[in-house]
Amino acid sequence: MDIDQRYAYEAEEPRPEEPAADESVPGKSVPDASAADEARIMQLAAGGGFARALAVAARLGIADILDGGRLPYHEIAARGGADPDVTRRLMETLTLCGVFERDACGDYGLAAAFARLRGSHPRSLRNFCVLMAETYDDAFAGLPHTVATGESGFERVFGKPLYAYLAGDPEAERVFDAAMAELARPVVAELARRADFGTVRRVIDIGGGDGTVLAGVLAAHPLLEGVCVDRPSVCERARARLRAGAGERPADGRLAFRPADIFAEVPAGGDRYLLKNVLHDWDAERRLRILTVVREAMLRTEATRATPRLLIVEPLQESDADGAHTLFQMVMCGKDTELFTGPEMHKLVQTAGFTLLSAERLAGGHHVFECVAVAS
Repeated sequence: MDIDQRYAYEAEEPRPEEPAADESVPGKSVPDASAADEARIMQLAAGGGFARALAVAARLGIADILDGGRLPYHEIAARGGADPDVTRRLMETLTLCGVFERDACGDYGLAAAFARLRGSHPRSLRNFCVLMAETYDDAFAGLPHTVATGESGFERVFGKPLYAYLAGDPEAERVFDAAMAELARPVVAELARRADFGTVRRVIDIGGGDGTVLAGVLAAHPLLEGVCVDRPSVCERARARLRAGAGERPADGRLAFRPADIFAEVPAGGDRYLLKNVLHDWDAERRLRILTVVREAMLRTEATRATPRLLIVEPLQESDADGAHTLFQMVMCGKDTELFTGPEMHKLVQTAGFTLLSAERLAGGHHVFECVAVAS
């Protein structure tokens, strides 16, 4: 397949075209599509291939191999353990997209705008690129099924729900957890700065993955301790990373991991409970079940210490621009898991037995809802 300038991300300026005959209407002519329009269509159609190319570069660690410098393609291939001829074409393809730059000597460097492809970057998106182009893109082969039935395209492709699949594929689960950590960092930085942790001593993060969110909160508030609750496989892998010195945690070990089924149990004893990007992954019944279990833990806590609070952090469906995110969510988990609107979130917390104290929009489209549990 030839990849030429019609695929370029910076399409050429529109040029006047001679009218072309509309074959569906005898005698009628309409303007032909401009070159820019054609390039735009072809760019969109070819987007999946470019995403896969980007993911392969991320897998090989090419951005880190370059380390701010420039190398010929064959040296990049040698350091990444790849075929030099194919690596050359991979680099040319991603240079066309603006990811890499080639100098007059033919050596390649990473474009400044793509610095976040480095795994060492504090706001890295390396694993996110891999997740989107591998597991998630594979799942989008089920989009026709989701459109036709409203059911999860992911389950159609993989034969099981997302989290069940991840539990059986350690590498896919590792990439997923790492990608979620990458997306969480900007949100947790703002949450740690804006939420009130002044009188808090223990934070319990439900569905907290590898502990990135808690680590960020604890780093900003040195008197806090945290408990991260998630699937057993997630907690064990997070502990292993911490033992190896690869995980994110406060230096004094204030972060602990607690494996649990969050539909059945959540530990008591927290001053703040946190649910970040958890509820929208489940249907209405299971959303309510999670909140019910959290409420029960909070009421047990309230019997022995000050009234705990729950912080729910979720993106919302606020405009048509959020439709792509919602469609993505439907493919992954079915149409019953689309993003909340503000009124829907208010209704959910009330139905689950909470009083909403405040709602605030964070940068990047997330919202934080602060709630207290109401005794029956």
